[in-house]
Amino acid sequence: MHILLGVSECYPLVKVGGLGDFAGSFAKHLARAGHTVSVVLPGYSTINRETYPCDDTGMRFSIPISDREVNARVSVHPMDDRFNIYLVENEHYFCRDHLFGTAERAYPDNAERFLFFSRALLELAEALETVDILHVNDWHAAMSLFYLNEYYRKLGRLQDVRSVLTIHNLGYQGMFWHHDMHLLNMGWDVFTPDKIEFYNHINYLKSGIVYADAITTVSPTYAMEIQTPSFGFGLDGVLRSRADRLTGILNGVDYGEWNPWRDKGLMARFSANSFEKRNANKLALQSELGLSVDADMPLITMVTRMTEQKGLDLVLPVMDMILDTGVQFAILGTGSAGQEDAFRAVEHRHQGQAVAWIGYDEGLARRFYGGGDLFLMPSRYEPCGLSQLYAMRYGNVPVVRNTGGLRDTVIDLDEGLDRATGFVFESESPYMLYETVRNAVTLFREDRGAFNRIAMNAMAQRFSWERTIKGYMACYNEIVGR
Repeated sequence: MHILLGVSECYPLVKVGGLGDFAGSFAKHLARAGHTVSVVLPGYSTINRETYPCDDTGMRFSIPISDREVNARVSVHPMDDRFNIYLVENEHYFCRDHLFGTAERAYPDNAERFLFFSRALLELAEALETVDILHVNDWHAAMSLFYLNEYYRKLGRLQDVRSVLTIHNLGYQGMFWHHDMHLLNMGWDVFTPDKIEFYNHINYLKSGIVYADAITTVSPTYAMEIQTPSFGFGLDGVLRSRADRLTGILNGVDYGEWNPWRDKGLMARFSANSFEKRNANKLALQSELGLSVDADMPLITMVTRMTEQKGLDLVLPVMDMILDTGVQFAILGTGSAGQEDAFRAVEHRHQGQAVAWIGYDEGLARRFYGGGDLFLMPSRYEPCGLSQLYAMRYGNVPVVRNTGGLRDTVIDLDEGLDRATGFVFESESPYMLYETVRNAVTLFREDRGAFNRIAMNAMAQRFSWERTIKGYMACYNEIVGR
């Protein structure tokens, strides 16, 4: 098949979160399975064109936006014979310091920017001629499915192209006020509850849910959760109405990329068979962060976006209590100014015991995974989560809340030491988080052999892309044959 993957970020060209990791690995493994993959990205100016040179394809499109015609130019960065990354270029929309806006404020013209991108996806699909599957991800590309059904197919265009929407995070929907309807150049007859209207707003993600031939999300548990009011962000009814088209397919991990035995960025490379070598990474990380270098001091790490979703508001009320148990703590991430400042304050109160590294550094993240003893991930909801999978691969024992992909990937100690891969707590309670962390720390101190057994169990888990690709191919084959 020829799959056109419409996405707002893709590693290695541009990445701000797990979606970038997904797109890069998914496309690579689809191509390895023998399929042709065309990833399509906005042509952000933040992409390093020297590291990732892009050739002009000569393709030009004119996209109607409101009462204007906006020009798109397409360039391409070839990855291999079956895998190309296309960039939709437009300086006005994509030559900016950030992809979507700052942590505090989205760009006010995002409705226009990603409507332009969604329509350009369809023009490119038509120009490439051989596309079988239009697979779009999250709200940034979802309006392409609206236009595919309400415009292109009605004109006899792209008739054989089937569509898939993958929801990576339902909490982000691309919702814009109804005054932006003029951007669409479509009649008000589509602004209805059964189409794109949502509480008097245009909802880009809803348009994808309504019009997709198939809908997927990134873990089986999350596929069930989003059909409930607690996790549905107002779209649970729409998702229940399309439940026969909805599937949860767990994300995979590229174990060639995430392998502590081959990771040259670590102080000491190790495997489950040489687990004792891992300790050198902890000592090196403690030294790097300015913490006491002590192999017997439990080190808790976090690599996270600092948003409400990630459950940091569960951590902060008990942070002092956790540190009073005699552990070290280090967090790496960026997000809201309030949460960044709150963790800076934790570092200030506990100098030499806690570190808040505000920013993101891929190499440092790997050292956090490879050097920590416990990896804290108390998400309020988690569609799949990749951080806990990376941590497990690097022998950093996860402490997680029982939700979404965390539920599908981490086995609690209550299931038995032979199976356990981490520590799991149920309720959205700071005290339950504290109790779970305290129990994990106690095991680390009192029975290091049992604790290391959990770590090695975690390292042995395999969430392969091969299994993930089989799930998506089953989805593709079903809609092509439908």
